[in-house]
Amino acid sequence: MKLEIRESQIEDIFATQLDEVRHALSIRDDISLVSRQKILPSGNKIDLLFLSSTNLLLLELKAVKSEIKFCKQVAGYREELIDLQKKKTVPNLPIKTFLVCPDFQKDHKVLCHKNEIIPIQFSPYDLLKNYYFKVKAIAKLISLKPSNHGLWNLHLLNRILYSVETDVTIQEVSRKTQLSKSTVSSYVRLSTELGLIHGNPKITLTDLGKRYVGSRDQSVPTEYICDEQTDILRNHIIQNPFGSPAICGIYLATETVFVLSKNYYPVPLREAAQYFCSLSGKKSEWNAKASHDAFVMYSNYGIALGLLAKIGKEYYITPSGIKFLLLLELNKSILFVGSL
Repeated sequence: MKLEIRESQIEDIFATQLDEVRHALSIRDDISLVSRQKILPSGNKIDLLFLSSTNLLLLELKAVKSEIKFCKQVAGYREELIDLQKKKTVPNLPIKTFLVCPDFQKDHKVLCHKNEIIPIQFSPYDLLKNYYFKVKAIAKLISLKPSNHGLWNLHLLNRILYSVETDVTIQEVSRKTQLSKSTVSSYVRLSTELGLIHGNPKITLTDLGKRYVGSRDQSVPTEYICDEQTDILRNHIIQNPFGSPAICGIYLATETVFVLSKNYYPVPLREAAQYFCSLSGKKSEWNAKASHDAFVMYSNYGIALGLLAKIGKEYYITPSGIKFLLLLELNKSILFVGSL
């Protein structure tokens, strides 16, 4: 199968994933990166130079099958590196030289060994796959998927939140609200995912929850979520894009409408439900009805927070929704870049 990848991208992985390097080179010692694309006196560049406790490790990476000229090339780099050692510009340690390719012809391996170069054959498939799952932000994003609480409207949380005092039980909240314990438990779980409640078995409001409850507009019915409360929740989601399944569901529902608006505007419910399912990573878990119900539920939350609007079975993104997505994507990008 033909490998199509830029050499620099393989180099990126080797430069940042030292465990992959140690595994590929069969080295037990800890290693550190000394230089990448180190310029030699001739103007040639060493792809990667690592330091172990006993050796300098010179790596030449290739994204194509081995060729005789590669062996000669890396042998020349080693000679230049030895000259630099004599000038004391690099650590004066024994040099272990490696030629790393996805495939080697047998006679090329023999040539490498004759020139004291260690041929290393690697699997691009494994390298790329392992890297994807090792990036912390990606790993967290993969595992974070919306959950279906079966709670269709976000504003129904208010009667739970307004009844929570310090260290109360679900049974006590059930008595105050005259709701069943199972219903209260579901709302408490959703409130916990939104960062409004914590504790088990006794629950209490978080600082965010206290701010949310403290911003209540006493002049309107309990179910009403005022603008200040929506601002509190929106900002919390923006600052915690990987916070919980519920947070994930809200921003993915909003993102679904925004992305599909390039194809349809307003966005039809049927198209939105299908895309939301794929975006959520639930393609193998949700059937058409489950996808429909999950999108409707989370889009209802988005509407309650002022991120989306709906007329009939067609969805629109609001000015607040566009701002929300831009800020959230910026924050996600910062978290991703920090983990690479």
